[in-house]
Amino acid sequence: MHVRMKQSLLAASVSAVVMLAGCATTPPPPPTFNPADTAASQAATFVGSNKPAKNMQKVKKVALTACNVMFADKSSASASTGAGLFGDPASSNTSRVDEKVIVVYNMTGLDDAVMQKMTDDICIDAEKRMAASGLQVVSRSELASNEHYQKMLEAGRKSPYEFKSGQSTYKVFSASGSSIFDPRYIGTLSGLGQAFKQAKGSSAIQHETRMMNEMGIDSMQMNMLVDFAQLQSDGNTKAFQLSNKNSAKVSGKVQLAVSGDIKVQPASELKCWKALGGRTDCMMKNNASPVFFTKIPVLAGEQFYRQISDATTTGDKAAAGITKGLAMLSAMGGVSSSSTSVTRYNVDVVPEQFAQVGRKYMDGFMDMLFISASQAREAGK
Repeated sequence: MHVRMKQSLLAASVSAVVMLAGCATTPPPPPTFNPADTAASQAATFVGSNKPAKNMQKVKKVALTACNVMFADKSSASASTGAGLFGDPASSNTSRVDEKVIVVYNMTGLDDAVMQKMTDDICIDAEKRMAASGLQVVSRSELASNEHYQKMLEAGRKSPYEFKSGQSTYKVFSASGSSIFDPRYIGTLSGLGQAFKQAKGSSAIQHETRMMNEMGIDSMQMNMLVDFAQLQSDGNTKAFQLSNKNSAKVSGKVQLAVSGDIKVQPASELKCWKALGGRTDCMMKNNASPVFFTKIPVLAGEQFYRQISDATTTGDKAAAGITKGLAMLSAMGGVSSSSTSVTRYNVDVVPEQFAQVGRKYMDGFMDMLFISASQAREAGK
């Protein structure tokens, strides 16, 4: 598992819900990434690192063992009203009709072939950018003959893999010929499958560490997210809250955003031992892997779509009317209840523009990640 699960890709995503309730003033706009400026001059603004980043000083030769790109397919956010423990005393003896608002942006016009091609190009280019940042790189072609590298790829899941979070959906792609084995993506069932493989010594992670030990190389796992909508919510009610929440607002803006992280596993931080049957097993020491992650997503200013259209269905409208009516009837009977409304939009993407704009800002963000890792490595010399 990644050592910074709290800095997950979804939390870093621009489509994540931003809690605005209670703010006295409008927050300042986020810093803007400028592709014309150097990545080195902007890296500290957009990239953060964990405490084990100091272990980059032990890194010698790095291989990109995992390269995953996640594309937002559907972005959503919700907000709701609700009563609080210390809400308005005047309303304590009356029933409430609370409301839940859901807004969904759906991307159309971009097929899997385009996303796979973007992923392949990104992963090939990543090795060149790693080397340009000052890291000594072992190419994937050099790993191809290693038995454990081959078994590592076989043990993962083939792409694309659909990942869901509420009403939001994402498609995760790995480079052609590679596979996905990051536990953040593959879910509980696949994770359980990996656990059974681990018991037999055949999980992707086990083969990765054996390869690192045999070849004396450090591994790097890169995960990137390309999102297409920025959604903001004034928040949802909680199981325990002090005051009433009487508003439910969600706002959205179609804008391409890039975020992600890289995790480096130094071979020097492996613990290896002889297991039953004579095989060698290895695992990383706890809290030993440097991670460089998104502090602020990189936002694109260019347009990448033809149009945005209202895609709210008749069923959505009918369901909203029914739940609202039932809620009002319940309230008239002295029972608090809630209604739900859903609004949908289609974002019709121009594939060529999406790829061009996406790569422009993806390249800049990758450079900032690799430069941050390289600077951390050089800091100890």
